[in-house]
Amino acid sequence: MSEQNEKKILFAPDDEFTFSCDNTLPCFNTCCRDINIFLTPYDVLRMRKTLWIPSDEFLHKFTVAFLGDDGIPLVALKMKEDKDKTCSFVGPQGCTIYQDRPWSCRMYPVFPVSAEEEEFLIEEKLTCHGFRANKTSTVRQWKKDQDISKYDLMNEAYKKITLHDFFQRGNKLEPGMSKLMYNTCYDLDAFRRFIVGSRFFDIYDLDEQTMEKIKNDEEELLRFAYRWVEFNVFSEGDLRLRDKEMDKLLQAKRGAAS
Repeated sequence: MSEQNEKKILFAPDDEFTFSCDNTLPCFNTCCRDINIFLTPYDVLRMRKTLWIPSDEFLHKFTVAFLGDDGIPLVALKMKEDKDKTCSFVGPQGCTIYQDRPWSCRMYPVFPVSAEEEEFLIEEKLTCHGFRANKTSTVRQWKKDQDISKYDLMNEAYKKITLHDFFQRGNKLEPGMSKLMYNTCYDLDAFRRFIVGSRFFDIYDLDEQTMEKIKNDEEELLRFAYRWVEFNVFSEGDLRLRDKEMDKLLQAKRGAAS
């Protein structure tokens, strides 16, 4: 889109902007076509749960995976192979998984400029009638109305991984670690099978409450997945081995490497 057809404006969290979207607008659903929508692990968790399908089936059917320059696995929503490249979850009345739509869809048309979220960018497109509405909101209120808080909370630990000093220093994940990160964070069913179907609980020192949570609660499993990635990729975190002598050797090795 040419610069004549859009206007980019920076907003602080308490600045007001005008926007609203519903099925009465002539442009309704057009913003859900031919667009790159990157998914966080929590996005995938929510979306595939509302569809009642396993994580590997969701990833295969609805996403495209590739690696960033730093080796971090990236997952994007796969568009339909129709002429408009429409989102697979858009119907005539709008999003068919609206209650579990991804973070970036919830935030639209507001996007943070940086991880600190001190400034936000809004691209006012002339083709979007939503910017001609009478409804005004601050960025902070918009995030509340779109129920962003749970997503932000669940994504915070993932940002801690993807923004780690390891990558800021120019390092890149080896292929094996990229695969581990993808399988652990995105394919949660596979990660659960790995934990439950192995001697994992015999090797790692976890209390009974934590073990039950990660067996039965997918959000707790995802939180634990982030801990597992930190432990394996960065040799950080609070995971400990049950074998005290082996754990001492491990901690000494981690200390020497830091």
